Amino acid sequence: MNIHVRVFNEIMDFLFGRRYWANIVRTNGTAEADLCSFIFRSRKEADRHREQIDTTLSYTWVETICFRSRKDY
Repeated sequence: MNIHVRVFNEIMDFLFGRRYWANIVRTNGTAEADLCSFIFRSRKEADRHREQIDTTLSYTWVETICFRSRKDY
């Protein structure tokens, strides 16, 4: 990766926070949707978790959200 791109990314992370992903799931049999208790550092990790959710009978995946935070998760 180019040094200028890395420096720019670090500045953006410092100013706006790092990007994280989380899945929103719905409990089957209810209209209630909640934020999953896992926070992921990459979209690929969130997608793998979504595939695991699809194999259960208890939850249904609703969407994956992306957010920024200055906290290190």
